[in-house]
Amino acid sequence: MRSIYYLFTRFYVLIFFVLLEVFALTLVYKSHKYQEVRFLNTSGAFTGTVLDYVNEVNTFIHLGTNNKILMEENTRLKKMVAYQNVYPNDSSLPKNSGTYHFDYIPAKIVNNTINKSINYITINKGSKDGVQKGLGVISSNGVVGIVTNVSENFSLIMSVVSVKSLIGVRHKKTNALGNLRWNGEDPYTLQIDGLSKTLPIKKNDTILTAGFSSIFPPEIVVAIVKQLEPDESTSFYNMDVRLTNNINTLSYVYVVKNEKKKELDSLQIQMINE
Repeated sequence: MRSIYYLFTRFYVLIFFVLLEVFALTLVYKSHKYQEVRFLNTSGAFTGTVLDYVNEVNTFIHLGTNNKILMEENTRLKKMVAYQNVYPNDSSLPKNSGTYHFDYIPAKIVNNTINKSINYITINKGSKDGVQKGLGVISSNGVVGIVTNVSENFSLIMSVVSVKSLIGVRHKKTNALGNLRWNGEDPYTLQIDGLSKTLPIKKNDTILTAGFSSIFPPEIVVAIVKQLEPDESTSFYNMDVRLTNNINTLSYVYVVKNEKKKELDSLQIQMINE
């Protein structure tokens, strides 16, 4: 209390002057419409600028939360798209039908290599999140790879940019099947084997997932034909393609979980052994 009294006695002239200024300005704005409008406009612009800065700060602070919300929303939308791809003409099936195969586990990349002959990606989801060895991994732009090792909290993915990777694909226009592989040279250029040189394939044609495995959903865009030429020693094309994914700049991916994978794999093994 004594400090307040001391401040008032020392600066009472200044305080009195400020109060008179505020009172005088109030009278001016109340009696002159133009000054009142200018004041309101100026104060409004100032307030808007301050609020804009505050909003930018809040957006930055909550960036992680917003990214998580977007990932969850993308996961939900991917489930809807996958359902429509499998049953495009049957709207009578419920979306929670027992025949609905694919689920998606969103994950963040914590490590990624692209300069080795076999490249791996580490993600922050593991067995406690439902990730299993052998599951496919995609992003919003295409195929990423296949899970090879799983711990409780993390998983290791062998990237498609690996000499040991082999993924079944399909030429969109002709439905012809082939295999996507990498020759170990340019990490941004992959190769496709098994497409007959009698097929009408052109540069910039689209390559999709084959849709016949239990690993990847059908109709996932994989690559674009970069260049091709008939192989004189075989009946196939020598074909280079450009991935629709930029593996080197990925931050988030989706692990594809096929609820019927074990059943399908078991059936195929029985058929091979017969």
